Parts: sequence; structure tokens; C-alpha cells
Amino acid sequence: MKKLFYSIITIAIMFSCTMQPKYKIEGNINGLNSGSAVLSKVVDNELVTVDSVSIENGVFVFKGTVDQPEYFVITFADTLDGIQLFLENVDITISSNVDSIRVAAVEGSELTTLFNTFNEELLTYDMQFRALYNEYIQANMSGDAARVKEIEEEYIGVEEQQFAYIENFVKENSNTVLAPYITLRYMSYRMEVEELEEITKNFSPELAESQYVVTLNERVELMKRVAVGQPYIDFTLNDTTGNPMPLLSIIGDKYILIDFWAAWCNPCRQENPNLVANYAKYKDKGFEIFGVSFDKTREAWIKAIKDDGLTWPQVSDLKYWDSEAGKLYAVRSIPHNVLLDKDGIILAKNLRGEDLGVKLAKLLD
Repeated sequence: MKKLFYSIITIAIMFSCTMQPKYKIEGNINGLNSGSAVLSKVVDNELVTVDSVSIENGVFVFKGTVDQPEYFVITFADTLDGIQLFLENVDITISSNVDSIRVAAVEGSELTTLFNTFNEELLTYDMQFRALYNEYIQANMSGDAARVKEIEEEYIGVEEQQFAYIENFVKENSNTVLAPYITLRYMSYRMEVEELEEITKNFSPELAESQYVVTLNERVELMKRVAVGQPYIDFTLNDTTGNPMPLLSIIGDKYILIDFWAAWCNPCRQENPNLVANYAKYKDKGFEIFGVSFDKTREAWIKAIKDDGLTWPQVSDLKYWDSEAGKLYAVRSIPHNVLLDKDGIILAKNLRGEDLGVKLAKLLD
């Protein structure tokens, strides 16, 4: 009797193992008769291969399991195009022609269908941006300053409409993993900590283990540590001569603007004349700038410093968006700056244009 009991238990365990949720992706790309299909996920902003299979007469199959629904991309060895999907443990079918892979039909995944609907709406905004950009170029070439200004205002208006759409989509789909993914990709870089925290609180509790929710919560905590009113976080990077220079070395008797920028960043370069003017006006009254470059090469960095006439201390680890200082201060877009008082307390952020001059005048005039 005991043997029978244990046998039943063993069979039950084996059966439960075979019932683990799995995904199966069956694809058919008409015209792509051979080669390979590669299934990848994004890890630290890089595509990492998860699986690779051969294509026979346009057909390929992926099988596996995911702990949580995640953003994946299927690419093909013989073409540059790829297929985006939110992979979940369901049966998924993909069909397309080799000359239209980007618009492949994906069925079986409700998340992917919803994600594609979102992307289609974003495309309408992208088309408006492109049209406005073409008009902007033409207006600039013809010297029509009034039209240039109108286009700039229209562009800002479309940006606001786009952001409102994204925000509303996230709110309406807060019970799906798309909400934290889209928040992280499209919204987090332009939101204050209070706004971002409010959004993350509305995500379904079932999403707590999602990598996107975890990352957003980590970002909220980091943003709190570098919020206005908090003490500065020290860091040390090499200056233009290759010598280590800590931020701490200039803390103590001046107001300091930590300026995150890069030679390749056009808005940064456009803001530099304003920084130069304010530096010339207030450097002898207790104002200092500490430049932190997101450049990738020393040559480009040094050239931009010289071309723009930047005479204040400059540091960089030349790690582009992986800048260690940028990570410490939760920088997701540049130009970005942080104003510290003489005790190293954060007074303000992102003071640009006239706002910086107005703030400095109140503090130092």
C-alpha cells in the first residue's frame, strides 16, 4: 500500500513539473527560406540573446518559459528588421513577408496586441514631429523667423499631447506589465520624484516582482536621495589632464552648479553660452560650476570645452550614459544641472536660460 502511495506521489510531482507554464512561438516569414531567428531580451540597455533557431522554408519555432512577461525582440540573420513582442507563457503565432517584417502579425499574446496598439498611436505623433521638422528646416533656410517660432511652439504642443496620451495609457493599463515598462521607457526621465512615485503606487500588486517595477522603485528611492533639500553625494572623476578630482574638493565657500552635459548634446551646447555669461558675472562673487561630461572620447570632450570657452573645472569617466556620477544623481537626460549651496545642500535643479541668472541674482547680488 505504501509503495502504491509513493508511486502516486512521484507521478503527481512529475506531472506537475510538466505543467509548468511555457511559451511557444511559431513563426512563418514568407520569402525568408533559410538562416536563423534570434530571440533577445534587453539587459542594461543591450540586447542579449536568449535563444537562436534555424529557419526552414520560412518557419521557425521558439519554446521556453518566462518568470514574468517581458519585452523581447526577434531578429533575423539575413535582415536588419526585427519583431517586438511582450513574451508571456502562451502560444504565439507570427506571420509576415520578408519585406514587411516590422509589421508582422502577432497573435496569441494579448499584451503584444495592446503594445502594438500603443506603438501605432505613437507613430502618429512621430509623423507629426517629422512633418514639423521638415517645415522647420525650410523656414530656417528661407529666414522666416516668425514661422520658425510658430513651429517650435507647435512642436512643444505635440510633445505635450504625446505625453498626455502616454500618461493616460499607463493609467488605464496599470494592471499590466506594459504600464511600468512604458513608464520606465517614456516617462521617468521627465518626471519629478513625486509624480513618478504616485504612478508606481497605482501599479497592480501582482506586478511587484516585475523587473520594470523594481527598477522604477529603485529610481524613486535614488531621486529622493538627490531631491531639493538633500545633501550632495560626493563622487570622484578624472579631470581633463587625467587627474582624479572629487566634487568634495570645491565644496565649502561657494554656490556650485553641477552641470551634466556632452559635446554631442546639441541642447547642452546651446545652453553653454548662458553658462559662460553667468560664470563671468558671478565667479568672483561666490559661484562655481563643476562640469560632468557624458562624452565617449576625450578628443570630442576637450574640443567642445575649447570651442565653447568653458573655463570651469571639468571631469568625466567617458562612459557616455553609464557615467557613474550621472547614475548617482539619477540623470536620464541632458542638459541637467544641480545647484548646491555653500554647505552642499541641493537648492534647485535644471536652472536653464533666464532662470539660472534670476536665481544667482537673488543669491549673490
